[in-house]
Amino acid sequence: MSLAELRAALEAELAATPEFYDFKVLHSEPEGALWRISLEPGYIFAEGQPPGLAAAQALLDDSLDGASAWWGAPQRGAASVLALLPEADQLLLQNASAPPPGAGHLIRLYPPRFLKPLAEAWWDAGWAPRAWDCLPDLAAPETVDEGLQLSGAPFRWLREGQRRALALPRHSSAFLWGPPGTGKTTTLGVMLAEYLEARPQARVLLLSSTNAAVDLATLAVDKALQKGRREALRPTVQRLGTHFNAAAYAGREHLIPSADAALLARLSRAEAARPAGRDAAALKAWADRVAELREALRAASLQVLRRSRLVSMTASRACFTLRSLRELAGPESADEPPFDLMVFDEASQLSLAQALVLMPLGRARLFAGDPQQLAPVLRSRERGAQRWLGRSAFGEMPRGAAAPSVVLLDEQSRMAAPIGELVSELFYEGTLRVAGDSAQRPDWLAARRRALGEVGAETHVQLQWMRSEGAWSATERGPLRRESAEAIAQAVAQALESDDWRAEELIVLTPFRAQRALIRHCLRRRGVALDGEGGGLRVSTVHRAQGSEAPVVFFDPADAAQPFLQTEAALRLLNVALSRAQAKVLVYLSRRDAEQPLLAPLVQRLRLAADAREALPLERLAAQPDFPANALGRRVMAGRHRGEIVRVSPDGRQFWLVNERSGATQLFDTAFWRAKAGQKP
Repeated sequence: MSLAELRAALEAELAATPEFYDFKVLHSEPEGALWRISLEPGYIFAEGQPPGLAAAQALLDDSLDGASAWWGAPQRGAASVLALLPEADQLLLQNASAPPPGAGHLIRLYPPRFLKPLAEAWWDAGWAPRAWDCLPDLAAPETVDEGLQLSGAPFRWLREGQRRALALPRHSSAFLWGPPGTGKTTTLGVMLAEYLEARPQARVLLLSSTNAAVDLATLAVDKALQKGRREALRPTVQRLGTHFNAAAYAGREHLIPSADAALLARLSRAEAARPAGRDAAALKAWADRVAELREALRAASLQVLRRSRLVSMTASRACFTLRSLRELAGPESADEPPFDLMVFDEASQLSLAQALVLMPLGRARLFAGDPQQLAPVLRSRERGAQRWLGRSAFGEMPRGAAAPSVVLLDEQSRMAAPIGELVSELFYEGTLRVAGDSAQRPDWLAARRRALGEVGAETHVQLQWMRSEGAWSATERGPLRRESAEAIAQAVAQALESDDWRAEELIVLTPFRAQRALIRHCLRRRGVALDGEGGGLRVSTVHRAQGSEAPVVFFDPADAAQPFLQTEAALRLLNVALSRAQAKVLVYLSRRDAEQPLLAPLVQRLRLAADAREALPLERLAAQPDFPANALGRRVMAGRHRGEIVRVSPDGRQFWLVNERSGATQLFDTAFWRAKAGQKP
């Protein structure tokens, strides 16, 4: 490993990252000074990439925050993206220089080049070595604040794991591993509220992967300060950036610095008014104006940073404003970290390269997230890019259950026990369990025991078998399966018609945008109002679902034979899909889907969970002369493993067991078990 290798990885990713995306417009309509643009879900063209799977995987998400829009027909124009509505495939544009195009025309988006400031930091001769030197600390952190004692006293409801997590800021690098429903964000809020009081002079930088995640974490801190009766500290918390959910800050407006927001709005208007390239004088004046506003914004942000105890922003913005963040230390302390504590929330979605380049800003660093959920988005296939940009800091954390700098939250209060056990066995080696306080609450249990049509109240995981297979659609540029789309639309419509369920209690998930668009179309035909279109039903790609939850999840893989669904990333995606559910999860599968490596363990585990046969000791069967043929098809106990023998090799030297806890297929050696049973080979 070397700094040169990391820089090469950044170059490879920059080369693989499109500079623009072309979308096809379905409809454009003015809304006051804004324009609402509805996009065709299946049409995405990424610059430099052929149409196909890679283009279909491009997402309308936070990576396009602050993007510039351009169109060439029917009238040339430009605008800036004010907001994205991914669930409705819509954009809100502001400062349009001409009416945006209508149906059938293309609109081009130029996303901010988030990688450029990251690359510039790694080529900074003074900064890069400091960032590189942080790498060993992830695996072997030191204690930097021995006297810090956070008791969590005002919050008596904290669970054991959450209380242990309060000691993490004592370490130079620490990891809060929060599987689904374990209260990671709440834990962070309590921890940071306690930290601000315990260390009156300390400064905290709170970062996250997306604007939505920054909002959740910032609000969690403010709520913890409020509940802990630390009102004097609440104005010292500030959320930087303008791409926040304004409705979420109702009654908490003190968290948003208004001067920063006003300057960003002026900069956005100025950037959207770029003159034609042939008018050199106008272009120079425009560039000077933009540079002036950028410098004013930097100065305003610096003032906010200096007067605040805790500031929050996206990690991408931290890279863009790295110069300002570094200046907080002052010229006389240029080599000292400007922050006492840095928190990377949803850190499993931040690349190792991004985390490292920001780590010198903090004296202590805390990474909160779940490495078993979505990983950083990566485009390059280069091995170096996978190493530095496709992995997070969690890949470097200390190993071993006794590591004091790692806390795993192992009690969840979201999923009904059968769903939680499924998620625990498939993704967390059986460590995740229902929190004791939740399991004893009648209201919690009742909310998870509700019938959904023919799916009874006590059934929490249901496989819905489809006769047809999914297939790639060249027209829609993605995998489609109409049968499952229609089945989901019918089940949702019937649930809503029964008045037993509300639209906001249901969520439909699929890995592919093309299938999502088809499901939305089927639902509209049945009169179901969708989220973003005046209704409450969410139909989302799984990538957009992390951080959300609902009583019922409908999951449609559409076509599990797709190469994308054969990857490690797809395994994390399945975890996200299943773990959104509180009461029920319905999975729509064909027979071919059920044979794919991603979904076979799920299917096998559910099958074996219903197996009431006695589990025979494998040693007893191994003592018989016809072993292992006599074990085929039987339910057995093999040491700490329990499951069904499903296959024997032709020569009888090996056999395979499907583990009923994990659903995984395990290979066993015949000679070993014969010897264990006292038989000669």
